[in-house]
Amino acid sequence: AWFTAQRKGMVRLWLLALAIATAAKLGRTSDPCYDHQKLNYTTQFEPSECSTTCTVTPFFSPDTSVEAYIALIESAQTTIDIFTPDFDSWGSCTDHTGTCGGACIGCTLQDQRNETFPVFTGLLNAVHERNISVRLLTNDYYVPTCQGKITPLDWLVLNGIQVGLYTTTTFLHAKFMTVDSGRRTLVSSVNYSKTSFTKNREAGVIIDNCSCSAIDFYQQVFAYDWAQSISYVVNTNYTASQLAYIKDPSILPYALPSYYKVNGAYVAPFASYDGVTVQLAYTAPDYAYDTVMKGLLATTSSLQVMIYEITNAAMCNATLDLFNAGKNVTLLVSSNILNYEELILARACYNMLYNNGLKGHIRKTNTGFQFSHQKFWIIDNTAVHLSTGNWSPDDFPVGTFFPPYKKSSVSTFRDMLVVVESPDIVHAFQNVFDGDWAIGTDWVPTP
Repeated sequence: AWFTAQRKGMVRLWLLALAIATAAKLGRTSDPCYDHQKLNYTTQFEPSECSTTCTVTPFFSPDTSVEAYIALIESAQTTIDIFTPDFDSWGSCTDHTGTCGGACIGCTLQDQRNETFPVFTGLLNAVHERNISVRLLTNDYYVPTCQGKITPLDWLVLNGIQVGLYTTTTFLHAKFMTVDSGRRTLVSSVNYSKTSFTKNREAGVIIDNCSCSAIDFYQQVFAYDWAQSISYVVNTNYTASQLAYIKDPSILPYALPSYYKVNGAYVAPFASYDGVTVQLAYTAPDYAYDTVMKGLLATTSSLQVMIYEITNAAMCNATLDLFNAGKNVTLLVSSNILNYEELILARACYNMLYNNGLKGHIRKTNTGFQFSHQKFWIIDNTAVHLSTGNWSPDDFPVGTFFPPYKKSSVSTFRDMLVVVESPDIVHAFQNVFDGDWAIGTDWVPTP
């Protein structure tokens, strides 16, 4: 009953744009170089509910993400486990052309030792000062280290940090850290790049004082993916004196970067809140699409989405369905999107929504942020849904069986998600949404 003739026409245009962009995407002549999936993956991690309250600390780039990550690392007493899509230098040690493959990378040993990325230094200090066991899982982009040079991952491995290369599905997209076997857990949109920490808008939470199955759930996902991973091997030879220099256990000083200011932007405080219900923990691709759609369909009054991009046709149409059902729907999306194919898909979604009644309900974020890369949505002013992935077919694929890209030509991402309920947490995320909405600009259809 909600589908008018106009909407049907616009949906056809949206599906046509989707088909064109998908065809271009699937037209790649080879498997993405970061894909090392060999085995079929079948969903096995069902969403985990939590029946107890926890302490939750929201954080946001460019305001407090560095502070949050360093606080978590420095709190570790025994272990640190990390999911990250990449590990970039904040200097020149990972400069390369293209996303993956191609020329070798690296920098001098002195430059790497003087690395300014606080997470890099914090992890080394955790190993040398407190004997913390660190495991880091990331993607393999087939970019070798130049002989005589070194990269952050090389340095970490040579200092006893275990680094694994992801193989479970096409791509590890999760941004996640847990310390002391789940005593404290972090889920966020923050990549390990200087831009993500200091110039983007990003969002995340640290979950603490939480004894429930949801925290065990995250550990189980990490353990499974770690067991499937391939050990990172340093491919460059170093002399004995160079190795002694690299492995020097002296505690390294580091400074937090200066705060990057976006004119008029709301600056979020770094504060913790007790009595927060962690309603749900889940992972993509395992039942994630169904779980998100179930949450959207249960909306009774309002949906506010602040996200990098929406490129999933079903999620875009579900958003319109909510609006047509009388729900208050507002979208705040990134002004900048890096990938052109994704940009075309996102525009098609926003144009369709705009032309079917959501004029004035969609805004682009302020261009002072390099990217607005956060991924959260607030339902009925009672629950914050936080994701490491966008509303895209890669992050939320349909189904329960995911063969390697080589067999299906369909990519499948690993992501982490959490749903929290608390007036304090809703207020913290609402303030960021409202502040960035106020300095954003209305979405106007683009060809």
